[in-house]
Amino acid sequence: MTRERFTINPFPALSLSGEEKSQLLQLGRTLIQANFERDVPFFKSGRKVDFKRWKLARERENMNVYTERQGYKGADALSDPNTSKLPAILSVGRVPGNLDDMMYGVVNPTLEEMRIKASYVHDFSGAAVLSTIVEPTADDPFTSVVVKWMEMDIPLRMTNIVQNRDYVYLECTGFVYLPNGERAGYHFLHSVDFPQINHLSDRVRGDLSICGFFRQLAPNVIDVCKTGLMDPAGDMIRLLAVPVMTEAFMSPLRYVYCGQMRKLTWKMEKTHAEARLHGAPNPGTACATCLKTPSGWSFGKDKNVCKCCFRVVCSGCRIKKKISMVTPDLELAQRKITFCAGCLATVSSSSAVEIACAQIMENSQKSRYVVGAPSNSTSSFTASSSSEGMSIHSFN
Repeated sequence: MTRERFTINPFPALSLSGEEKSQLLQLGRTLIQANFERDVPFFKSGRKVDFKRWKLARERENMNVYTERQGYKGADALSDPNTSKLPAILSVGRVPGNLDDMMYGVVNPTLEEMRIKASYVHDFSGAAVLSTIVEPTADDPFTSVVVKWMEMDIPLRMTNIVQNRDYVYLECTGFVYLPNGERAGYHFLHSVDFPQINHLSDRVRGDLSICGFFRQLAPNVIDVCKTGLMDPAGDMIRLLAVPVMTEAFMSPLRYVYCGQMRKLTWKMEKTHAEARLHGAPNPGTACATCLKTPSGWSFGKDKNVCKCCFRVVCSGCRIKKKISMVTPDLELAQRKITFCAGCLATVSSSSAVEIACAQIMENSQKSRYVVGAPSNSTSSFTASSSSEGMSIHSFN
């Protein structure tokens, strides 16, 4: 078992007025809609990249990340050619999987879900939920609007040559629909500023504006288009900054896996809850996958048991998955857990929507018995100037 390092929320609770929440919602709607209108032609054209504008910076599996060329002055330029700030970034590719699984891996409106997602996606090292504006519901489990803070580790930070970057931003997730009625998932992040969310002495506050769209291209193929600006601010060396930012744009490769692991965790927790009430079923002596009974077990060797169905799995058939969970003492733990192929296949094909809805309903029931801490920080926010040149889509 390993324990992930994760920075504790360094800020007081943030209280937003109804007007401020409305302004943030409108900001999200406007930028998401603009990005969506810009990116629809890109999807329709078969994801053709203009290499006069974009330079390949990183590639992995079926995902390519590009940076906007310095000096590009087209009307559609996202970067400002007259400044030395970092270039705009474009990530395009195709990811195997189901769109609902991907969105289950993307949505993370609570700190616990942020920590679990970060353990699979590795997109930040510290985070906090500052204010929740729209929570997922059983009717709409992948729609959320949340104000967050996150910290990103920077190479050489331990040498005091550079400092980590942090961001305060509005995050929106949900679905939008193409003209033909086809749905596309979105993940939108945009810097916002609140006077009472002070800059931290050992970090540099950066700006970002990023939007990703995901659509089901074929039964097991998801089309990805993600664009944005990430300004780390300060005097950070470009040679250090660009690799960090382009790697962040590779995160869609891990969203489906994150969603699958969240489904597996939910299934495991459900079966264990039932076992605590009614007792675990007899594991049997034959392997749940190959049906063989290894002779070694009769000599006192430990049996490997699938943690979903509690049936025995031989050493040749067992499949270990690293599962992330938040322990009762609020530590993020990762454990290698044994499963059988049958349970993994069942969970893989299960509905992420149904599981997300069930989880929301369970959490709602639990929250009735929890008294929340009062918020005591009042606020007045401004949107970051990094919105210039950026676009994005609308909540339904």
